[in-house]
Amino acid sequence: GKIRAPELDGGLAWLNVEKPIRLADLRGKIVLLDFWTYCCINCMHVIPDLKRLESQYPNELVVIGVHSAKFINERESENIRSAVLRYEIEHPVVNDAEFKIWRAYGARGWPHLVLIDPDGYFFGAVSGEGNYEMLDRAIQRLIRQFEGKLNRTPIPLSLEKNKQPPSLLSFPGKILADEKSNRLFIADSNHNRIVIADLQGKVTGVAGSRAIGQTDGAFN
Repeated sequence: GKIRAPELDGGLAWLNVEKPIRLADLRGKIVLLDFWTYCCINCMHVIPDLKRLESQYPNELVVIGVHSAKFINERESENIRSAVLRYEIEHPVVNDAEFKIWRAYGARGWPHLVLIDPDGYFFGAVSGEGNYEMLDRAIQRLIRQFEGKLNRTPIPLSLEKNKQPPSLLSFPGKILADEKSNRLFIADSNHNRIVIADLQGKVTGVAGSRAIGQTDGAFN
């Protein structure tokens, strides 16, 4: 028989939303839970797949990150907030520091992905990375199965990135100082660009459009 998905109870804090999310409020939505921890490289590799799925099914799918920390420092909500900003995560994330949601869903490792159908029942789970195609097929199947019962109204978000003060740099990764030309070259990682400044810090040029991608453009 069908197994009702457990509620998302026990989180210490929620990010990217104004208030905690309950599965009961997501009836009519396909829900994908991503059990992750920000020190896990395999979890980082899953993020692009999640973004791709969110882009394909913006009205049918809700991704919720369940951050179940591997190490003590990862239990701090502010550290998780920093990771959410750095990796440009724009779906709800709950700090499951006490592993209450983790245990309720029987997770055994990172990353662990759980799919919940629009009626709130467990549909399936998979661990590890490289599961985009399987998840995509499962979501398409659920859309066909629940056509006419789907709630296609996007859930309200309150993104952490919109709560930050303006900043010239965002998670700068590296810097090169060139004494001969009196210039600094700063990898402004999360702005997807290189900032060029003199040795006193005055910006003299910027390379990059801020857009994510692998296409080279003109310098300006």
